[in-house]
Amino acid sequence: MVPRFGVSVLLVCGCIAMNAAPARCQALTEEAALARFDVESPALRVLAAQVQIARAEALRGRLLSNPSVTYSREDAAAAQDDFLLLQQSLPVSGRQRLARQAGDAAVRAAQDESEYARWSLRSNFRLAFYSLLLAQERKGRWERSVVNFQDVARILRDREREGEGSRFDRLRAERELADAEAQLAASDAQLSQAQAQLGAFLAPGADSSSLAGAGELPPDAAVAPLDALIERALARRGDRLAEQNHIERFDYERRAAERQKIPDPIVTGGLKHSRFQGLRDNGYQLGVTVPLPLFNRGQADAARARAASERSLAARQAIEQQIRSEVQGAYRVLQIRSRIAREYGRDLDAAAGELAQISRAAYQEGEQNILQLLDSHRVAVLSAIRNLELQSEARIARIELERAAGGEVMP
Repeated sequence: MVPRFGVSVLLVCGCIAMNAAPARCQALTEEAALARFDVESPALRVLAAQVQIARAEALRGRLLSNPSVTYSREDAAAAQDDFLLLQQSLPVSGRQRLARQAGDAAVRAAQDESEYARWSLRSNFRLAFYSLLLAQERKGRWERSVVNFQDVARILRDREREGEGSRFDRLRAERELADAEAQLAASDAQLSQAQAQLGAFLAPGADSSSLAGAGELPPDAAVAPLDALIERALARRGDRLAEQNHIERFDYERRAAERQKIPDPIVTGGLKHSRFQGLRDNGYQLGVTVPLPLFNRGQADAARARAASERSLAARQAIEQQIRSEVQGAYRVLQIRSRIAREYGRDLDAAAGELAQISRAAYQEGEQNILQLLDSHRVAVLSAIRNLELQSEARIARIELERAAGGEVMP
């Protein structure tokens, strides 16, 4: 007959295996998760659509103005004249070329803004991924802790039945077991929340409960020097590049507005059919119309473009200062977080396991009481979880540095 404790362990292990099997089938490395994000994310499709809108807007600058066709009839006395005329504006001022260049700059700005937003979304997705990884590891630690406390409670129940242990020891161990089971339930809820947060980045209707992460929490140690990271960030951050392209765009728009002083002539040409006292004849008509820029010479459009250019110039300078501050701050945070995680985790697992073994042997020999035994188990699991949290904080700090730098931070 299987002891009650053995049945409990078998049930717990069976449930863990049943719950873990689907997760292993769906386990994703960071690289695989990002690949799925690139394919499924609706937010990325929104960014791509915004670039397409900018391209469509820029197409206006490449199109000639539409010609117009006019039919008219003049009837005076015995004479009748029919006219079929075509009118077309000739772009000789150069405004169309400048408008085309302004549109191209606007498209580049939209692409840079989209790329920066995409990088930020990927960073948020990576944060959600490592939150899931931390939740998995935390739950695994509490599962092992529950098994350990179940083992201790079983031993104390056996000793109480044999008259070698006290009721207090058993009740105290069972209380500790109940606390560990409550922490396990809380960690399971945290895991479900982390799965939902990651699933929110994927295709609508995706089953987030089947998501699981695979990988390591500690970040890569190698990081480029701070000066190199700042230089990289200034060269590749999309928000700065977008403002630079906006400056070019508004410069082209200002020059195009100033070209309104040079009018584009309108050429008119067509056929004429005349009838007079039974006589008929065909001819042609040609004409040129030149608008006179007496009142509107593009002053308002040029002033608007100059103001917009000055705004973008100031915005670029502000972004550059923001980039320097963000990279410097994230770099220092990563150094601190990595150092804390490295020092805390040094020989932690071996020391915690040794502490638990020593405490258990001392209790069995009567050298420690139950409180000291339970405390050693509690310290072991809490230290292991704290180590995981510190590793996660270091990983988050690296992701935030990569977000600030606009790309990888490897040397």
